[in-house]
Amino acid sequence: MRVLLLLNGPRERYVGGADSARQLKWRDYCSPATQLEIGYLPSIGEGRGGAKVYSFGTREALTLGPLYPDRCATAERDGFDAVIIHCFIDPGLRAARDRVRIPVIGPGEVTLRNAASLTGKIGMVTPSNETVDSHWEQVKGVGLEQRFVGIEAIEGSLLPFPQQDPRAMTEALVVAGRKLIEKGAELICPSGLAYIPIRVSAVEVSRKLGVPVLDPALLSVKTAEM
Repeated sequence: MRVLLLLNGPRERYVGGADSARQLKWRDYCSPATQLEIGYLPSIGEGRGGAKVYSFGTREALTLGPLYPDRCATAERDGFDAVIIHCFIDPGLRAARDRVRIPVIGPGEVTLRNAASLTGKIGMVTPSNETVDSHWEQVKGVGLEQRFVGIEAIEGSLLPFPQQDPRAMTEALVVAGRKLIEKGAELICPSGLAYIPIRVSAVEVSRKLGVPVLDPALLSVKTAEM
């Protein structure tokens, strides 16, 4: 099958190897019969509208949702069997699903629903304080607010891809995770796909924290392959 990993921005947002790193890492989760390809939202000036380049982890990236239905329709016409939205908050998910017949996978939705099947005390980490309120809306949207103990922002700015330090990113995520565990979390949902799985290992963070840490990429790929 063919799966399109649709990045949350135009090609110029994923410079310095950020796009190829995502393709390689996500392909590791695919079955041998699955062909995963990278796609982008249109740039400014391409067709109707277009995506501005926003910093990772900022609230502005959520405004790109209206671009997804058309892009998913193009993927369907191009012969893809499924689309995965490369953003944990799942911008444009419902509208895209209404537009096409192929599955459109939201990593946030998939991760949250899997978490709810495992525990009633869930915590979420997110790359910045800007997105905390939006994630609470996301949690309420899937009816899981009563199962959440909290959402914690990861301290520190997310640097451009070539400057990122995987060790520092791992420790920053662990610090945020510990705060959630102190509140009673028994499982961590990590928002921020620039962290897990690209620079940070869910398995390593889970080992450090002593509780399960889900991998949205793995869950999304396996859902698309169902």
